[in-house]
Amino acid sequence: MKNAVDTIKQLRPATVIAILALFVAVGGTATAASGLINGKNIKNNTVTGKKLKNKTITKNKLAPKTIKALKGQKGAQGPQGNQGDPGADGVVSPLYTDSGSVNVPADTELGITTLNVPAGRYIVTANVSITTNATNSVSCGVSANNSGGENSSTYDNDGGGRTTIPVQFVTENANVTAITLGCAAGNQIAGVSGDILAIPVQ
Repeated sequence: MKNAVDTIKQLRPATVIAILALFVAVGGTATAASGLINGKNIKNNTVTGKKLKNKTITKNKLAPKTIKALKGQKGAQGPQGNQGDPGADGVVSPLYTDSGSVNVPADTELGITTLNVPAGRYIVTANVSITTNATNSVSCGVSANNSGGENSSTYDNDGGGRTTIPVQFVTENANVTAITLGCAAGNQIAGVSGDILAIPVQ
């Protein structure tokens, strides 16, 4: 024991400091290796936001209540947008109207019904039922506004009767907004009723 004490006394101060530093280093490494730093080693409220790496906190790291609190209230529904044009293979809905029974006086041309449509180009089909009690000629036609074109058909009956005549055409431009069905009776009154079917086309 005396020899050990004498040996220590003979050591230089620099040597003693080096030996102490070695023990501290070995002890610190052993502590770190035995348990690394964990949550128990960190005091509450000691880690600030500045110490966190940007964009490292993910959704999975947050409590469900925290995620829910970050969501804002649902906003009011916006106004409905304009209806888009159908695609090349899209399904389009036809537009339709019909009239009740109308008596067309002799030697008179009378509008039967009008179908208002969104501006566009259309395939138009009209069917007109005609009833007369005498020899009479009844002509019915369909016309589109804005120079969209027209077509007509005539029923010549001999001695009265009932028939249905079709009228069809494709409008000449895409500016059509109204399609009208009208009939003209000859020298006798005629009873007519009709309908208009318009199918939008590209």
